[in-house]
Amino acid sequence: MDHSSLKEKASDLSVTTYQVDPTYKIDPVAEAKLRRKLDLLLLPVATLCYTFVFLDRGNIGNARSAGLVADLGLHTYDFNIGTSLFYLMYLICEIPFALLIKRVGFWLVPLSIVLFGIVTLCTAFIHDRGGFYATRIVLGMSEAITMPGLSYLLTRYYRRHELTSRVGCFMLVAAGCAGGFGGLLAAGLLSVDHIGSRKSWENIFLVEGIITTGFGLLLFFIFPTHPEHTRLFNEEERQLAMARLYADQPAIKDTKEEINGRLVKRGLFDVTTIACCWLYIVDNCSVQGLGIFLPSILKTNYPDASTIRIQLLVVPIYVTAGAVALLVTIACIRFRVHWPFSLSGGLLTIVGYSIWISTDASSAKARYAACFLNMTGGFINGPVVLGWAAANASPDTLRAMVGAVVTGIGGIGSIAGVWAYVATDAGTGYHKGNSFNLAMAASLCVTAIGLFLYQKRENVHRANGGRDYRLEKGDVEMLGNLHPSFKYIH
Repeated sequence: MDHSSLKEKASDLSVTTYQVDPTYKIDPVAEAKLRRKLDLLLLPVATLCYTFVFLDRGNIGNARSAGLVADLGLHTYDFNIGTSLFYLMYLICEIPFALLIKRVGFWLVPLSIVLFGIVTLCTAFIHDRGGFYATRIVLGMSEAITMPGLSYLLTRYYRRHELTSRVGCFMLVAAGCAGGFGGLLAAGLLSVDHIGSRKSWENIFLVEGIITTGFGLLLFFIFPTHPEHTRLFNEEERQLAMARLYADQPAIKDTKEEINGRLVKRGLFDVTTIACCWLYIVDNCSVQGLGIFLPSILKTNYPDASTIRIQLLVVPIYVTAGAVALLVTIACIRFRVHWPFSLSGGLLTIVGYSIWISTDASSAKARYAACFLNMTGGFINGPVVLGWAAANASPDTLRAMVGAVVTGIGGIGSIAGVWAYVATDAGTGYHKGNSFNLAMAASLCVTAIGLFLYQKRENVHRANGGRDYRLEKGDVEMLGNLHPSFKYIH
């Protein structure tokens, strides 16, 4: 693993230019060996990090079904407000934190995990609405560092066509494990009367907070830094890793250029990024809404089931969705396309919500099956959309920003998802929320097809010399994805 020292962390603050011999040729055999090494050492760390993110974010749904709302004296919409505050802070903070990570280094990721572990632990000791709001606000701020840090980390080590399956691996394995393990852990902790002075849902936050904080402290010693300085590589591997970065970005002089306002503006208003933001907003409406309210939704489906049984019913949904979506992201790298898989995820979601809308409480099995379709469709689009955006981002400032921009702005969908499922609609089986997600899924399908057609047309235009005029304007090394030789991976 990457045993970071103070000297190595200091090197994060100013990553010097690493020059690769222009005559250097990438050996496919050596590259495959390096890629396997990254998969074995880098991906497990990223996956564990996101597992704790998802676990500490989603435990609020388990706590809600175990009586949190009544114990804190929350009114009809207080739970939705508190959950929205989390996503609002996440949206506000993520892009600035992404630029901060690029400037000061990846050590902010372990710090983030320690912070939200402490916040989760503190949630076990809240007693009222004010405490609930405060912990959700601080949790949103602390978690806003982790996802852009992980996304940027992968773009510093993997090539464009390799990204989607790796993003899929850490997101889906983490989400599946967190959803499945979180449900099992919640069921086990709810069966324990007391842990010290804590009881019921408080046990969930207490135990998960302690585990997360401990893991975050460990990460300070093993989390990787930039490839220019990492101890994962010997010098030969480092040269190959840097050559891969240069080969993937046309005409760049430095793999980590200085941040400037023009590049930040491009990072915000790139066509692919804007389209992927909408795709991620739509996906979050479903995934985050289900992630928080799935136990409550299942309770309307099985009104006589115990709280522990409801927690256990959640587990196979997450595991199945994660497994299917992981296979899809592997297919993305094999065929080097994104749009048909994004489209298929949208179609699964449409079918799932259509079942919920067209049936009543007597169709419990059909509705339970629909939850599998909804969650699977959502799990597919999360990594596929983020990989689609990251694979087409260049130069480095855009790569650093893309994960934060897509997931940060995508937080709008999380807020909408929270308000799609309100307590006053529970008697209808959340008909309004399901109808809303059905309409949003339809817009996802349209957007995925539209982005594909745009990128395909742009690739043809570039191949025919239609963008060669950009080479005459200077600053060619800053063109990145605007360079005439840069081909979109659609």
